[in-house]
Amino acid sequence: MQTHLAEYSLLPTKTKPIFRLLAAACLVFSQFFFLGCGSRPLASITVGVPPLEQNALLYIAAEKRFFKRNGITVAIKDFPSGPAAIAATVSGLADIAETAEFPFVVAVMRGQQLRILAINDRFENDYLVGREDRGITTIPSLKGKRIGVTFGTITDFYLDRFLLLNGISSNQVAKVDVPPSAFVQSLLDGSVDAVVAWQPFVAEMLSQKRNAFAVWTVQSSQPVFGMVVCEGSWLSGHGKLAVAFLRSLAQAEEFLNSHPREARTIVAKTLNYSMDYMTGVWPQHEFSLTLGFSVIAAMEDEASWLVEKKLADQKQIPDFAGLIYRDGLNVVSRQSVNLMQ
Repeated sequence: MQTHLAEYSLLPTKTKPIFRLLAAACLVFSQFFFLGCGSRPLASITVGVPPLEQNALLYIAAEKRFFKRNGITVAIKDFPSGPAAIAATVSGLADIAETAEFPFVVAVMRGQQLRILAINDRFENDYLVGREDRGITTIPSLKGKRIGVTFGTITDFYLDRFLLLNGISSNQVAKVDVPPSAFVQSLLDGSVDAVVAWQPFVAEMLSQKRNAFAVWTVQSSQPVFGMVVCEGSWLSGHGKLAVAFLRSLAQAEEFLNSHPREARTIVAKTLNYSMDYMTGVWPQHEFSLTLGFSVIAAMEDEASWLVEKKLADQKQIPDFAGLIYRDGLNVVSRQSVNLMQ
């Protein structure tokens, strides 16, 4: 507005009143016009998430106002799990969901029409935690033990493969179906001898000083892929919003890489985690906006396991590559897309 004032200040001091009135009217109109344009409501997106550190790019983009800079407002809504966040996109409670790849695989094999916008994190935070007072000190000592795991989930898949790779057949252990809310208590009260769990449950278990535990990573070097997904019908009508959303996450990634301590602080504050915990788990994550063939290979492997265990509604392995929205991330960061053609 100072530019307009400066322009009008160049009028001769003896300008006739009519010109002064016209100048004043133009100034008022210009202020009204530009303020009106600036106050237009931003496009809105609701993102459903399980409240975990894998959402770091989302939390940073919200805190640093990257979403607003790209012309959108984003409401981040908590759900108890990735599957619940996906279900919210189907029911209309959310437009986009953040989830691991396994719930996405399950949903697709149940016929849901979902698309992958991008991978936002790769991480390893699933562990097998055993009580040493129950004789669990080595992997072979797991034989004959009761192992808690949530049936039909990615941790169930990881446990089966972990046992296989270590020469233990599934009938040599007793698997017990334990929901995440009971991970800690079931291990501490002796309902199970070991449990397969993820952070922050593992940290809570290990903080109990009255027991000694043996701990192994159970993922066998396969990362969990945190991804942002949506309904195909929503994407077909909101391509520009999806690009603005991805661009905001890309800016959050740049901020995270250049300001790692502040990034950790933002995530810890958002989730009400201690900085000690946040610093400890941060190296387990690779926060990066990507699309790569490795996630397709992982999803095909998991889909095959679901078919083998008769946990899928179909026997045909989906074309996961065809469900990836390449155009959006290509616009934002072409070098982040590495898919086999």
